[in-house]
Amino acid sequence: MKPTSVARNVSMRSAALPVFRIGTSLGRMLRFTKYSLVLWIAIASCGGAETEAESGRSYVAYDFYYNEGVAMYLQEGWETCVKNLEMALKGWHWWHDNTASCRRNCSLEAEQKELLSANMSEEDRYFERALYSTHCLVRCKKNALGPQRDRVVESNVISEFNNRKPYDYLQLCYYRLGRVKDAANAAATVLAVQPNNTVMSNNLKFYMEQAGIKAADVVNLELKPYGQEYFKATLAYQDNNFGLTITLMEKSLRLFLEEYQTCRFLCENPFDQGWYPDFISSVANHFTFTLRCKRKCMWQLSELSGEVDDDFLPSFFDYLQYSYFQKEETAKACEAVATYLILKPGAEIQTHNKEFYLALDEVNEDMFVPRKEFVAFKEREDYEEELMEFIETNFAFLTDEFWDEEDDELKRLSGLGIRVVKAARKAEEGVDRVVADGLASTLECLVLTELTRLAAVEGDGYKGDFSPHTPSETFQGITLGRAGLMIHAGLIDKAALELILRVTDRCRDYVERHFHLPRQLYFAYTHLVCRTARPVHQVHVDNCILQDSGECLRVPPAYTYRDYSAILYLNEDFEGGELIFTRDRSGLTHELKVEPRCGRLVGFSSGPENPHGVLPVVEGTRCAVGLWFTQDRRHSEVERTMATLFLKKLNKDEL
Repeated sequence: MKPTSVARNVSMRSAALPVFRIGTSLGRMLRFTKYSLVLWIAIASCGGAETEAESGRSYVAYDFYYNEGVAMYLQEGWETCVKNLEMALKGWHWWHDNTASCRRNCSLEAEQKELLSANMSEEDRYFERALYSTHCLVRCKKNALGPQRDRVVESNVISEFNNRKPYDYLQLCYYRLGRVKDAANAAATVLAVQPNNTVMSNNLKFYMEQAGIKAADVVNLELKPYGQEYFKATLAYQDNNFGLTITLMEKSLRLFLEEYQTCRFLCENPFDQGWYPDFISSVANHFTFTLRCKRKCMWQLSELSGEVDDDFLPSFFDYLQYSYFQKEETAKACEAVATYLILKPGAEIQTHNKEFYLALDEVNEDMFVPRKEFVAFKEREDYEEELMEFIETNFAFLTDEFWDEEDDELKRLSGLGIRVVKAARKAEEGVDRVVADGLASTLECLVLTELTRLAAVEGDGYKGDFSPHTPSETFQGITLGRAGLMIHAGLIDKAALELILRVTDRCRDYVERHFHLPRQLYFAYTHLVCRTARPVHQVHVDNCILQDSGECLRVPPAYTYRDYSAILYLNEDFEGGELIFTRDRSGLTHELKVEPRCGRLVGFSSGPENPHGVLPVVEGTRCAVGLWFTQDRRHSEVERTMATLFLKKLNKDEL
């Protein structure tokens, strides 16, 4: 009889791969046939990136290189695209490594500093150490980061780096230069955090087939050292090489804890509070901001192969207990079991293992002592979880204090002639719904309608199954990315794009204010569209898949991150096309029917509380701006950011 170990093979992932497409909606698309593939992402890392101060100099701000790289991507300047994006990634690593190092070292220095007086309150001691740490940070960041020490990078750029967007651009730029192996590595790097990205999956298969690349040779360029050692350890374990498993797993565990602390230090970033609270409230807000970030570190670091492993940290001790047992180091095996049970109390397999070890003559209860550092680790994790629960529960009721119906922004919007036509808010059912007129003037409607009719192409912005529109509609659309490309080609004036951004910003602000939202809304997608409905319509929900039973499944391909939706109507010279809200998928019972007219906005929460559809257009074409919002900045609209940067560049060039 032996203790049990969970059969784990984290180095292997499989995915069904449908349609191949290179690039994004801003690039040219290539289509190939459907494939299926079992993907092995190799155990490797970048290796070539300069980190800390190894380069001997400061990099130009990485967001500058990134924006230049994206611009070259759009202009099909593949070589310059690669050069800028590679520099952006080096700069990103350099900035993160030095920032984390300064914060870590200064925190330690402040802890060791002798305080001015021992007769102080706990609060006084905390703030005195904060001053020592700040003084250290100023010196350290000045020496390490130079002129970049106070630079704040836009949140959307940070999000894109975290989601490996630079590698998304790089994979195509590499391919265009004939660097197929590099393209495959870049695609695999994206897949490591976006395993459901079918475009990238198909790109990777294409690259591998074209260049004859073996799956074992594909490199995840962002795999951290702890991940490399972890994969090596699992392979040693599968080969029954338990001595090597112990060596590699202990090393990986040590590196994981270091990376975990680095992740937490990187959360201590600047925070735009958006209002002016009292001193202690300001401190509490910033603390909450960093705490939310730190609470994500565990699942971020537990995602090695494109899937979060909830038991990743305990798994170290699963491997270790069995390996130590095989090497006849029973005391260490018992320690590993006890540590696992601290991290995951009541785990069935490890509880069984403890009973097994206790049955051995040389084992007693006193040998099941968990490692001290993980007892402290678990205590902090549990404490922070309770603290976050307190924050989420006890501050929720303050929402209305922050969003007064008569606040300055709402007054400004009302001054534009906006008025509510119909509104519904049922807090107990989660229903938010409003119809308001005056969000766009007659001239603005006319310009946007003509732009959409003249510049749009059928299906622009969506391909195949990715369209949010129902099968009962045909549509011609224009995205912000297409608008930017048309300006670049001299087909339309930049004032058209400025108008789109101005009007849609106004709509977003109104939805945010009307519903008294405690968190900022980010654009998830913007789509100018002229649609002609077929003789039937289909009721749907914007962030889940509505079933005949009434159940709404929040699973892909639904856009589960959407929180609010809106439609801004641009014309009324057609018949039919009313938006309806209904009780179920049949659409037989209408709770609300909205007749389109210029400047009329319909805003509503995107969940199953608001099933809706479009009645058939009897005559003419209905034009509108479709808007989808999220409260998760990670899903902010990339094309909107690029359009804004493009306008800034144009305006700068005109000076």
